[in-house]
Formats: sequence, C-alpha cells, structure tokens
Amino acid sequence: MILREGRGFLLRHGLDSPWAGWVGSRFLEEGLASVHAAPARALSRLMSVAGLCPGGMALLWDHVPAWMSALHPEERTGWWEALSSMPGLQLHLRTPEATSLPGGVFRAWVHGPEAPSGSVGEAWRQGYLGWVPDSAGQWSLPGLGTLRPPKNEEAGCGWLWGEVVLPLGALQSVREDGALSKMLGDAQNAVETALAQRMAAAAWPESLPFLRRQAGWRLALTGGLEYQRANGDWARAAEEARQLKDHLAQALRVPIHLGVSSDVWAASLLGRRAMAEGLPWRNSLPLPPQPSAFTPGLASDPRDPAPLQARGSLPAPFAALVDHPPLALLRLPAVPSEGAAAQLRKDITPGQALRLLPPELPPPGPFDPDHPWTSPDQFPMPMDPAAGEQVALFELG
Repeated sequence: MILREGRGFLLRHGLDSPWAGWVGSRFLEEGLASVHAAPARALSRLMSVAGLCPGGMALLWDHVPAWMSALHPEERTGWWEALSSMPGLQLHLRTPEATSLPGGVFRAWVHGPEAPSGSVGEAWRQGYLGWVPDSAGQWSLPGLGTLRPPKNEEAGCGWLWGEVVLPLGALQSVREDGALSKMLGDAQNAVETALAQRMAAAAWPESLPFLRRQAGWRLALTGGLEYQRANGDWARAAEEARQLKDHLAQALRVPIHLGVSSDVWAASLLGRRAMAEGLPWRNSLPLPPQPSAFTPGLASDPRDPAPLQARGSLPAPFAALVDHPPLALLRLPAVPSEGAAAQLRKDITPGQALRLLPPELPPPGPFDPDHPWTSPDQFPMPMDPAAGEQVALFELG
C-alpha cells in the first residue's frame, strides 16, 4: 500500500494492483474440472485475489456453484466458516440466499429491503451478520462502492484504483486547490503501468478479468461530529461534496464512489495534520493535551457511549448523495430482542448498513491507545416496547 498526504486529504492506493474490488460467485467454479478438489481450489483462488488488493475484496454471492451440492453438510459448514473468516474478504448475500446457509458462525453482509428475520435475524442481532438496506438490482458495498449489474444478470467484477479520505471542513479547500485531481491522475497512471507489467509477467489470475473502464476511485468523508460542532451547514457540505465528485469524475474520466469513512486511523491522522499545520478546519478539534483527532464517519464515535440516534445518524442532505450506505456500528450491553431490534431501526436514521456489536463479540480494530473502547455495559440499550405490555388473562399459558 502507498499512502500520500495532501493539504486536507489522504490518498491510499496499491503499488502494482488495484486498491480494492469485488467479484461475483461464478468466479469460484470457472475452470474447476474436479468436483472433489473444487472447494479447496475455490478458497485458494479467493485468497490469491484478496491478497492482491490491500483495501479488501468483496465476494457477491449471486450464483451457487454446481460443486456445492455434492458437499457433505459438515464440509459445507466448514467451507462457509473458512470463507467468511478469510482476511481481507467480505461476503455479501441476498436475504433468500442467507436463509439457506447451513448451521455455523459466519461473518457476512445480508442485503435486503427489510431487516433480517428468523434464523438470519437471530444471527444479525447477535452481531455475526450485518444488514445492508438494498433494493433488488444493485449491490451497495459498505466501504467499497456500488455495483449496478444489468437487469436479470449476475454480478461481474469491479475495481477501485484507490481511496481518498478527507474531513467535511476541507471539501471546499480541496476542490478549489486542484491538487487532488492531479495527484489521482499521477497515481492512476503509475498503478496502471505497473499492473500492465504484472499481467505481462503472468502474475495476475487468468480467470479474473480486469476491466479498466469500470475501475474508479472512492471518495470517503469523515469528521462529521467536528463539522457539526463548528455549526457547519449540512446542505452546503453536501453540495460541496457533489461538486468535488463531479469535478474528479470529469477530470479523470472514471467512476467516483462517494461514501463515508469509518477508518479510525485515517481520521486520527487527518486531525493531527490539521492541528500541526494550522489548517482552517482545525477549529473544532480537541485542544492539547487531548489528542487532536477527527471522529470517524458523520455520526458520533462508535467507541463512546452515546444515544442510538447520535451513533446512527445520517444528515438528510447526504442520505440521497452517498453511493453506498455508511456503516453504523452499534455497541450494545446485551443481545437485543426482536422488539428491541425493531425499535432500534425506528430510532436511527434509515439507509445505513447496520452491524450490532454485543459484548460477546470483540470490537473491531485498530485499537487506539489514546481513545479506547468504553465498556459495553455503559452503552444504552434499545427499549423493547413489547416488554412493557400487560399480558391479557386469556393469553397466559
């Protein structure tokens, strides 16, 4: 991975490969003649692809491989557990496919218009599955981008050249400066040339096509809490983000995926740079001796106990502007009931990818010594309306 710093932004991209990408599940059965060797070869192929992309790889499960029906139930369960625990790989499924999963513990994202229910809903409330409110016909990938395959067709491949992270307060300055588009163009040319050398040396998977015209950049926003403390105008910030996205798309002639960054490290680095260099958008950062760091995302810090409305908020001007749902990570003191989960969805702003984090699951890294995770028993629990209802006499037993 290569990290470049600019005035108000961070640029991350690969050295001789794309930064991140996604691929459909049909990729798992192409060129596999032996049914018995197919599961292990499919995992090996995914590991090699995920290792090429430092920003991660997403597997879109829209096609069931033919060899999977020949697996023993225990082998199928072990295969799913190995797949979902692979470093750098995200598993994405539709709700109907998620209901057919065998028993076991899987880490994945479930896409559907409604929150999961039944056995899938139980895994979601326990924190193993995340829910992405998606409509049929597109894949909205938190932290990556959005894929809109043609109607009634399976998902193909998609790629990101890199990712740009910047705070909301720096949007206007970055757009007017013009250095970002030039830096992105230089980085894209360098990676594209190195990738061509990799392909010429047969060091790229032959069965995985790289479509240059579908490779784009991700523009990720952060520092929403500090922007709000500085009495920022959300409508103005949304318009500036839209203008920056349109400017980059016109200058680079590539897709630009506008999203929200939940990266703790990137937000902290941007805050320290803003304070050290005296940049204009530093006025809402904590003063020394407290660490000067932006809050990841557009809501409250998920590491701090705050009301659910604050941790799962999404400003209205950005709800229709972002290309893929922001990640709302909600730590809870216990596994919520079905009624509490239903009330939780009413309390927070809709349109976000929800992942619950009960105390049975460890919080995600990286861990910051200056800002540790608060104990889970200090976080508020969503109310269960059904728990306060009086049971009728004839409903007993």
